Order: sequence, then C-alpha cells, then structure tokens
Amino acid sequence: MSLNHRSKQYKNLLSWAEIDLKALIHNLKELRRLAKRNLFVLPLRAKRVKQQSTMDLLTIIKADAYGHGMEKIGLLLQKKGVQFFGVSDVKEGLRLRKIGIKKSILLLESTLPCFVKDIIDNDLIATVCTFEMAKALDNYAQKVKKCAHIHIEVDTGMGRLGVWHENAFDLIKKMSCLSHVIIEGIFTHFPVADTNKVFTKGQIKVFSNLVKRLDEAGIIIPYLHAGNSMGLAGYQTTIFNLARPGLMLYGMYPSVSLKKAIRLRPVLTVRSKILLVKKIYQGNGISYGQTFIAKKDMRVAILPIGYSDGYFRAFSNKAVVIIKGKRCPVVGNVTMDQIMVDISKVKNVKDGMIATVLGKERNISVTADDLACYAKTINYEITCSLGTRLPRVFV
Repeated sequence: MSLNHRSKQYKNLLSWAEIDLKALIHNLKELRRLAKRNLFVLPLRAKRVKQQSTMDLLTIIKADAYGHGMEKIGLLLQKKGVQFFGVSDVKEGLRLRKIGIKKSILLLESTLPCFVKDIIDNDLIATVCTFEMAKALDNYAQKVKKCAHIHIEVDTGMGRLGVWHENAFDLIKKMSCLSHVIIEGIFTHFPVADTNKVFTKGQIKVFSNLVKRLDEAGIIIPYLHAGNSMGLAGYQTTIFNLARPGLMLYGMYPSVSLKKAIRLRPVLTVRSKILLVKKIYQGNGISYGQTFIAKKDMRVAILPIGYSDGYFRAFSNKAVVIIKGKRCPVVGNVTMDQIMVDISKVKNVKDGMIATVLGKERNISVTADDLACYAKTINYEITCSLGTRLPRVFV
C-alpha cells in the first residue's frame, strides 16, 4: 500500500507516530530467546525462585514506553505473558493499574514516605535504598494488614540512587527484620555497559559477592537483576535471574555490535503530511535567523512538525525526511510547529502527500540513531521526547 493511498486512513491527522505492534511482539520473542542463555545457577537457587529454564524479563515501559504509548504497550505485553513491568514512579504505576495491568509493577525510582499509601493500596513494588523508607512502608502495611513488597537498589558504581555496596549488607540485614516488608528483589545498574566491560564486570563481581554473603547469612532474596538492554545482550553471567530490557524492546540497539546477536525491528515511525509546496528564489532566506540562504531557485515542502512535537531544533540544516522514496534535506531552522525541506530533486510533490520523518520508506531509512547523531545525543532520547500532541496510531 502506498503512503498516499494509506493517507485515507489518517485523513484527520497532520503528523503522527505509527506504533507497529507486530514489531514489538517480534522484539519480545527475540529478547526471550536471548535470555535463554543466561541461566541462574547460584547455590540456594531452589530457595530463591522456582526452577526456571530462562531468565525472566522485567519489561521497561516507563516514560510512556519510551514515547511509544504506555497503556497500549502494557496491555499487549501482559497478553503475551509478561509478568513484570518496570516504570519510573508511583504516577506511572497507577496509570497501569487503572487500565487493568494485573502483573507485578516495579517503581524503579526510589520515592518518599508520603507515597507509601498509594504504593501499598495498589500493590506496587517500591525500590528502596534507605531504612527510613522501608520503615514507613512497614508501618503502613502493618496498619492495613498487608505486606509491602520491595526491591533494594545497590549502587556498585552508577553514583545515582541506591545504597553504596559497602553499606548494603548491613542495611539489607536490618530491613529483613521488618515484619511487614518482603524483600522480593535486589538490583544494581550499569552506567557504562556499552563502553567499559572491565568496569561492568567489576560491578557484577561486587554484586555477586554481596548476594553470596546474604545467602550465607540466610537472607535469600528471590530476584536479582542488573541488566538493561546492553547488560542482557552484552554479558553472560550466572548471577541474575531477571533482566530489564527497555531500548531493545522498541527495536533500538544500545550498541551497533549487538546487531549480529539479535535482530530487532523498529516499532516507531513518524509521518507528516505536506502542508504547502512553494518556490524559494535564489538569495531568499528560510526560517528564523535565515541560517539557510537559497543558492539557486528551489522548491520546498512545509511539514507540520517541530520542536514542540519532539523534533529537535538541533536537526536544523542537518536531518532529512523521506518523500516518495527520496531523501529531502531539512533547510533552515526547525521551528516550534513546522519544518521546511528541500524537494527540488523530487518530481510531482503535492500538498497532502505523506513524508516519513522517522522510519523507513522504499528501502530508505531515517533512524533514531541518525537523528541522535545530529543532536549529539542517544537514540532513546529521540523517541522519549516525542510530544504528547503527536497522536500515536497503533498498527
């Protein structure tokens, strides 16, 4: 089906993000296949979790599923048997509960005691790294005759949230004595898994030693995790039984080197309809600041997408869009609501035709990595930044 014929399905939309649910399911299958090689073989495994042949996946759908639409993505993943979801905070956890997500939801960001009621009343799993927070959860859980399930974050080198690994054993031992708190998991985070394997392997060793020490003290914590997308795909260990893929679930790679290990399909495509085709004469400037001056007469197309939709101003005079299977350069500064593209080399372009801003058309692609390169950032900042006024169309 050509894009122009397809436009009939989107007659009331000017710009939108298409979410390919089949690609999402494909990526989930690939991640499950990849996880089979990471078997959990620590001593006392039988006391930790049921015997399992693969590593479980904690699918990360925070930040509106990296810009892909949290609700729809979450419901589909639950239907496909996902048992664990990772979100940022209480607000995101409540969004999932509201739409009918019944499975485990871990709040990856540590929070404050004022949220303990929402956490326990809605069966959310809190990330904890202080005794004060654990005690607040224990007090409220005791009051309502429930148990608070928690995961403890251990800082092995991230330098962000979490208890420093040197202090973790004593804190966990103290938390384990709370009558209405169940320590369901313990985890750490890799800051340089894609760039420094020596440092990352050192983190794994530190974490492993902590777990062994806890095991020897009789403190058996069911779930152990550290691996984000890069951790899952780039490292084989015998310590973790839960992986946290986020980026790769949506068809993006944390490292080019992983393209041989796993075949992913991009889930998101951004398209926009041409508002106007016009002629620009030699010597005319385009857009604010006139950072582009026409060297000869040319034709441009104006598209209704800009930095308020998450199309960064940093793409100005660098990025391309695809129109009728041809790369068309963005000319002039990206504005809040529109961009201008050079269509001088494309024949018969008309108002209302569809341009591919991010995605693939006729074997030509503009990827999140391409856009990230122009903005000197990372691929998932590109998708996470897509504005809320850009409709998501699930296909």
